[in-house]
Amino acid sequence: MTDPPPPGDYPPPSPGQSQPDPRRRLDRIRNIIIGVIVVITIFALLGACGARALRGGGLGGSARDYISQNYERDIALDEGDVDAYVAQGTPTEVAEEIRDAERPTDQRAGASGTGNVADTQFLQYPDYLVALFPYAANQTRVMLSRDYRSGYNRYHNYVGAFWVPTPGYSGSGSSNRGGGSGGGGK
Repeated sequence: MTDPPPPGDYPPPSPGQSQPDPRRRLDRIRNIIIGVIVVITIFALLGACGARALRGGGLGGSARDYISQNYERDIALDEGDVDAYVAQGTPTEVAEEIRDAERPTDQRAGASGTGNVADTQFLQYPDYLVALFPYAANQTRVMLSRDYRSGYNRYHNYVGAFWVPTPGYSGSGSSNRGGGSGGGGK
């Protein structure tokens, strides 16, 4: 009689049958691990999109969209190229809601000095500005500029010391070095 195969070894193949591939088990484990990673990634993406939708931002939401969808438009309060909306809550609370929809490039609070209104908030975005002013008891006047330049021009007295008039300007200076004395000529 023949001895049984040692533990862990495969029995000898019967005639006409090939030996099982020992890598097959490793391939199966690898495929299971890859499948688990894919499923976790899908759930993470769905969770991130769902959280944004629940916050009111929706997919691809912007502060501009959030303002127009959630606050009451008031044409009588418009200021040139700056559209007016009325929101419930203080400017600080409304700024937080808008920030949740889209993170601003910068945010400034208006000083309580001469010419400024206390509790004013300004949100800077690449293509527009949002100004928030106290309006009535627990209400805020939300001013949404149609473009960056019109918002900057309108609220220059508030934000001019902090923000540049042209979005995306890095202040790297001019490449023109000038002539100066003895710098050119013949």
